[in-house]
Amino acid sequence: IQGRRIVLKTLDDGGNSGQAGENTRKLIEGDGVLAVFGGIEGGPCEASMKVATERKVPLVACMAGSPALREPFSRYVFPVRAPHFNEFEKFIETALQFGQNRIAFLHTDNANGQKHLANVKKLLAERKTELTLALPISSGAEKPDAAKVAQQLIAAKVDTVFNHGGYGLYAQVIKEVRARGGNIQFMAVNSGAAQMAKQLGDEAKGLIFTQVVPFPWSVAIPLVKEYQQALARHAPPGTQPSFSGLEGYASAKVLVAGLRSAGGKSLSRDSLQRAMETLGSVDLGGMTVKYSPGAHPGSNFVDTVIVAGDGRFAR
Repeated sequence: IQGRRIVLKTLDDGGNSGQAGENTRKLIEGDGVLAVFGGIEGGPCEASMKVATERKVPLVACMAGSPALREPFSRYVFPVRAPHFNEFEKFIETALQFGQNRIAFLHTDNANGQKHLANVKKLLAERKTELTLALPISSGAEKPDAAKVAQQLIAAKVDTVFNHGGYGLYAQVIKEVRARGGNIQFMAVNSGAAQMAKQLGDEAKGLIFTQVVPFPWSVAIPLVKEYQQALARHAPPGTQPSFSGLEGYASAKVLVAGLRSAGGKSLSRDSLQRAMETLGSVDLGGMTVKYSPGAHPGSNFVDTVIVAGDGRFAR
């Protein structure tokens, strides 16, 4: 970028929030990084955000839909993907469009889960609909009983259910409901979509996922075409497009836009922070992000895909 080479240092947090915070501290204090880029899932992203914000280092494109990445506002946090709020809105609109008025929500039993539950109720109230069933799932050491959750869903006669949280338990719940003959439309947030579909096998058919990037096989979209060309040039042979891969690519484009804007020999954490929040509206080629002083919404792009009979995603 303007004659300066980007050096990417990568540490693995293993999905552990404590390790994510420690990794962020090491990168900032030990390696003196200009910015912290990426990160996956709510807990680790929030831990990383806490450390980066305290040390006034830009955190760009942590890949989670957690409300904490936007509320309260932090001038150092720059989400790219749309928040879970937008995904929940998409689920509700889809359900109501097909006359599915009895809606259930599975959420983690923690502060984040409670925020998500409040948002779901708010979205439903705006549409003069009530949540039929809210099921808090323990995030502690006690393993939730998928069979019990399935029985509760069937007993409540819900039409559709969507989730917040890890896909492992949710996949088990889907299997338990279908084993009991339950006729429920399952929908799921984007996290772990490919892994969840693989875990469910034939039982994944008809499952609806939200996605926060365009369809990565639709070359008519400029961002997707560019991503596929980059895969062909730089990825190991046989690497296939994916939603997570495209999200990483789109996120990197946002970071590069900030670096180009900050530019010059005086590049610093402060100059990058100022450049990022004055980018305004940036069209990535079929997906737009927005940043301004006092508001860092990123993207509001949310689409839905369905798992076809052959296990592949279809629009």
